[in-house]
Amino acid sequence: MTAPDAQKTAPLPQAGQTPAQSHSEIQQLLRAEIDALKETLETRFAEIAALTQRLETIAGDARGEADAEIARLKRRHAVEIALIHVREASWKNGPAQGVPAFARQIEYLGESELFDPSWYLKTYPDVTESGMSPKEHYVRAGAFEGRNPGPNFDTMAYYTANPDIAQGGWPALVHYEAFGKDDGRPVA
Repeated sequence: MTAPDAQKTAPLPQAGQTPAQSHSEIQQLLRAEIDALKETLETRFAEIAALTQRLETIAGDARGEADAEIARLKRRHAVEIALIHVREASWKNGPAQGVPAFARQIEYLGESELFDPSWYLKTYPDVTESGMSPKEHYVRAGAFEGRNPGPNFDTMAYYTANPDIAQGGWPALVHYEAFGKDDGRPVA
């Protein structure tokens, strides 16, 4: 507000008031308005501080969730890399040391309620073209490709929860049926 505007809005001295009294009233009004503005500012600053704290908490939570997801993805990636090597070695040399022969592995799958040959063929139609039975395909390649043996067993979840099984060259469900179930190994 410019000085001429201030003069227009300043109250005129009332009859019987001196200019000093009128000036004193204006100062009181201005002080009251300044105090009210200070109080409003303090309230707004408190709100800003609370919102800033909330944003920092949300950012910290998001950072923690992102870090956990990155760690999970790194574990899965390490398992996937191990499975690539195991699959290649299995094709060239047969089962890894300490892993039963393919015929015995297939027997474990035959005893498992979790292996569903029909589901496997329907889910992975390329298996038919391989010339292998669903069980043979799973123990020779499918497990190491992360394929599930049925709807109730997640191969990659088992490997991720038990990376030593992937590194040891075991098909996930074969290990679970042979040892994992009795050992209480986590399936996810």
